[in-house]
Amino acid sequence: MMKKLKTTVLVPVIALLLASFSAAAFADSALNDENCTSSVALNDISLAENTSYVSEDYFGVIYLRVDDDSIVQATADSDGHVVMTAVSAGTTKVRYYYRTLAESDWTSATVTVSVTGTPASPAASSTGLVFSQNSVKIAKFGDYTPSGITLNGTKVEASSLVWVSSSAAVAAVDTSTGKITAVGAGTAVIYAIDPVTKAAASINLFVS
Repeated sequence: MMKKLKTTVLVPVIALLLASFSAAAFADSALNDENCTSSVALNDISLAENTSYVSEDYFGVIYLRVDDDSIVQATADSDGHVVMTAVSAGTTKVRYYYRTLAESDWTSATVTVSVTGTPASPAASSTGLVFSQNSVKIAKFGDYTPSGITLNGTKVEASSLVWVSSSAAVAAVDTSTGKITAVGAGTAVIYAIDPVTKAAASINLFVS
């Protein structure tokens, strides 16, 4: 009698586990595919530290991620570009899905980015994108919007640039306005990229 009871209980449990596993696998597959009909390996990119690469414009970009964001930071701007900014020496891959038209299927893209060398600080010259200061200190939960930024000697507004934070745990930055909000104690590097010339600059942020 006991053997029959054990068998009766085990069968539904096993069936339930199998069903759950199948459902999870299906959901994960559906998430990753997202009507994706093709995948491409884009040409490798080589960048010097504190410089950036701006992709062609897409109709849409989703699932943007970087294998190692201590080497490269990536974001999608409001015009459908993928902006990749070199943070430190090394090689990593940037992955994302894109489509070129509203009715297009998604294409999975992978690009290898190599970062080498450290260029001279743009703050020493009026050429390129230049901040008015190299670093800023703000208290936790405080905010700061960089000003006095110039591009080749001409003043530009923070809202005309694309912004990236090296550490979301320390500081969040509005990618379109440049407003920096401190969320945790520590140090972060805030990068700004001009989407037209691809010039980039950075400012060190200290949160207490």
